[in-house]
Amino acid sequence: MLTRLRPPELVDRVVGEAGRSEKRRRLLSARFTVYFVLAVCLFPQADYLEVLRLVKTGDPGLRPWTGVNKSSLTRARQRLGWTVLRDLFRAVARPLGREDELFHGLRVLALDGMLLAVPDSAANNGAFGKSGSQRSPMEAIRRPEWSRWPSARPTPSSTP
Repeated sequence: MLTRLRPPELVDRVVGEAGRSEKRRRLLSARFTVYFVLAVCLFPQADYLEVLRLVKTGDPGLRPWTGVNKSSLTRARQRLGWTVLRDLFRAVARPLGREDELFHGLRVLALDGMLLAVPDSAANNGAFGKSGSQRSPMEAIRRPEWSRWPSARPTPSSTP
Protein backbone atom coordinates (compact mmCIF):
# COMPACT_ATOMS: atom_id res chain seq x y z
CA MET A 1 0.00 0.00 0.00
CA LEU A 2 2.82 2.44 0.85
CA THR A 3 4.46 1.91 -2.54
CA ARG A 4 1.18 2.62 -4.31
CA LEU A 5 0.68 5.88 -2.40
CA ARG A 6 4.36 6.90 -2.56
CA PRO A 7 5.86 5.31 -5.69
CA PRO A 8 9.51 4.18 -5.46
CA GLU A 9 10.48 6.61 -8.25
CA LEU A 10 9.19 9.54 -6.19
CA VAL A 11 10.94 8.32 -3.04
CA ASP A 12 14.20 7.80 -4.95
CA ARG A 13 13.95 11.29 -6.46
CA VAL A 14 13.36 12.93 -3.06
CA VAL A 15 16.19 10.90 -1.47
CA GLY A 16 18.54 11.88 -4.31
CA GLU A 17 17.63 15.57 -4.14
CA ALA A 18 18.32 15.52 -0.39
CA GLY A 19 21.74 13.99 -1.04
CA ARG A 20 20.95 10.88 0.99
CA SER A 21 21.46 8.23 -1.71
CA GLU A 22 23.65 5.31 -0.70
CA LYS A 23 27.30 5.35 -1.62
CA ARG A 24 27.36 1.58 -1.19
CA ARG A 25 24.65 -1.09 -1.34
CA ARG A 26 23.08 -1.57 2.07
CA LEU A 27 20.58 -4.06 3.42
CA LEU A 28 18.55 -1.11 4.74
CA SER A 29 18.50 1.18 1.72
CA ALA A 30 17.37 4.80 1.92
CA ARG A 31 14.21 3.90 -0.03
CA PHE A 32 13.38 1.08 2.36
CA THR A 33 14.11 3.33 5.35
CA VAL A 34 11.58 5.90 4.06
CA TYR A 35 8.92 3.19 3.82
CA PHE A 36 9.94 1.85 7.22
CA VAL A 37 9.56 5.30 8.84
CA LEU A 38 6.15 5.73 7.21
CA ALA A 39 5.13 2.31 8.56
CA VAL A 40 6.38 3.27 12.04
CA CYS A 41 4.01 6.25 11.85
CA LEU A 42 1.14 3.96 10.85
CA PHE A 43 1.84 1.56 13.72
CA PRO A 44 3.07 3.77 16.59
CA GLN A 45 2.38 1.15 19.28
CA ALA A 46 4.51 -1.53 17.59
CA ASP A 47 8.25 -1.81 18.16
CA TYR A 48 10.75 -1.56 15.30
CA LEU A 49 11.10 -5.30 14.74
CA GLU A 50 7.32 -5.79 14.61
CA VAL A 51 7.01 -2.97 12.05
CA LEU A 52 9.83 -4.59 10.09
CA ARG A 53 7.87 -7.87 10.10
CA LEU A 54 4.73 -6.06 8.90
CA VAL A 55 6.64 -4.38 6.08
CA LYS A 56 8.16 -7.72 5.08
CA THR A 57 4.69 -9.33 5.10
CA GLY A 58 3.44 -6.57 2.79
CA ASP A 59 6.22 -7.20 0.26
CA PRO A 60 7.30 -10.87 0.14
CA GLY A 61 9.81 -10.00 -2.60
CA LEU A 62 12.10 -8.29 -0.09
CA ARG A 63 15.31 -10.12 0.71
CA PRO A 64 15.90 -11.76 4.12
CA TRP A 65 16.63 -9.54 7.13
CA THR A 66 19.58 -11.42 8.57
CA GLY A 67 21.51 -9.19 10.94
CA VAL A 68 18.88 -6.44 11.17
CA ASN A 69 18.16 -5.33 14.71
CA LYS A 70 16.78 -2.25 16.45
CA SER A 71 20.10 -0.42 16.48
CA SER A 72 20.64 -0.96 12.73
CA LEU A 73 17.15 0.43 12.08
CA THR A 74 17.95 3.43 14.28
CA ARG A 75 21.22 4.06 12.40
CA ALA A 76 19.37 3.79 9.07
CA ARG A 77 16.89 6.44 10.25
CA GLN A 78 19.75 8.69 11.35
CA ARG A 79 21.50 8.30 7.97
CA LEU A 80 18.26 9.21 6.21
CA GLY A 81 17.57 12.33 8.29
CA TRP A 82 14.36 14.23 8.76
CA THR A 83 14.68 16.45 5.69
CA VAL A 84 13.87 13.56 3.33
CA LEU A 85 10.48 13.03 4.96
CA ARG A 86 9.79 16.77 4.96
CA ASP A 87 10.61 16.93 1.25
CA LEU A 88 8.48 13.84 0.53
CA PHE A 89 5.57 15.50 2.32
CA ARG A 90 6.06 18.69 0.32
CA ALA A 91 6.17 16.68 -2.91
CA VAL A 92 2.79 15.01 -2.30
CA ALA A 93 0.82 17.42 -0.09
CA ARG A 94 -1.93 19.29 -1.86
CA PRO A 95 -4.47 21.70 -0.40
CA LEU A 96 -8.00 20.47 0.05
CA GLY A 97 -10.99 22.52 -0.92
CA ARG A 98 -11.30 25.63 -3.04
CA GLU A 99 -9.93 29.16 -2.68
CA ASP A 100 -13.36 30.50 -1.65
CA GLU A 101 -13.23 28.21 1.40
CA LEU A 102 -10.36 30.14 3.00
CA PHE A 103 -10.84 32.06 6.24
CA HIS A 104 -8.74 35.23 6.39
CA GLY A 105 -6.37 33.69 3.85
CA LEU A 106 -5.92 30.46 5.83
CA ARG A 107 -7.28 26.99 5.14
CA VAL A 108 -9.63 25.94 7.93
CA LEU A 109 -9.32 22.34 9.05
CA ALA A 110 -11.52 22.36 12.15
CA LEU A 111 -13.20 25.08 14.13
CA ASP A 112 -15.98 23.19 15.84
CA GLY A 113 -15.56 23.16 19.61
CA MET A 114 -12.18 24.81 19.62
CA LEU A 115 -10.79 27.31 22.11
CA LEU A 116 -8.41 30.11 21.27
CA ALA A 117 -5.69 31.45 23.54
CA VAL A 118 -5.61 35.21 23.00
CA PRO A 119 -3.85 38.01 24.89
CA ASP A 120 -5.98 39.42 27.68
CA SER A 121 -6.58 42.94 26.42
CA ALA A 122 -9.40 45.44 26.36
CA ALA A 123 -9.82 45.01 22.59
CA ASN A 124 -10.09 41.22 22.88
CA ASN A 125 -12.45 41.49 25.86
CA GLY A 126 -14.64 43.81 23.78
CA ALA A 127 -14.61 41.52 20.74
CA PHE A 128 -14.93 38.13 22.45
CA GLY A 129 -16.21 38.85 25.96
CA LYS A 130 -14.55 38.05 29.27
CA SER A 131 -13.70 34.42 30.01
CA GLY A 132 -14.02 32.93 33.46
CA SER A 133 -11.04 30.60 33.07
CA GLN A 134 -7.67 32.32 32.92
CA ARG A 135 -4.45 30.61 31.78
CA SER A 136 -2.26 33.40 33.01
CA PRO A 137 -2.71 37.09 33.64
CA MET A 138 -1.43 37.77 30.10
CA GLU A 139 -3.50 35.17 28.24
CA ALA A 140 -7.12 34.04 28.33
CA ILE A 141 -9.02 31.17 26.74
CA ARG A 142 -11.78 32.32 24.42
CA ARG A 143 -14.48 30.35 22.69
CA PRO A 144 -14.98 31.85 19.24
CA GLU A 145 -18.37 33.43 18.71
CA TRP A 146 -19.38 32.77 15.13
CA SER A 147 -21.72 35.77 15.08
CA ARG A 148 -18.68 38.06 15.28
CA TRP A 149 -16.98 36.28 12.36
CA PRO A 150 -19.63 36.37 9.61
CA SER A 151 -17.44 34.57 7.07
CA ALA A 152 -16.95 31.65 9.46
CA ARG A 153 -20.54 31.02 10.54
CA PRO A 154 -21.46 27.35 10.35
CA THR A 155 -23.61 26.52 7.34
CA PRO A 156 -27.20 25.42 8.01
CA SER A 157 -26.30 21.88 6.90
CA SER A 158 -23.51 21.63 9.50
CA THR A 159 -25.61 22.75 12.49
CA PRO A 160 -27.56 20.06 14.42
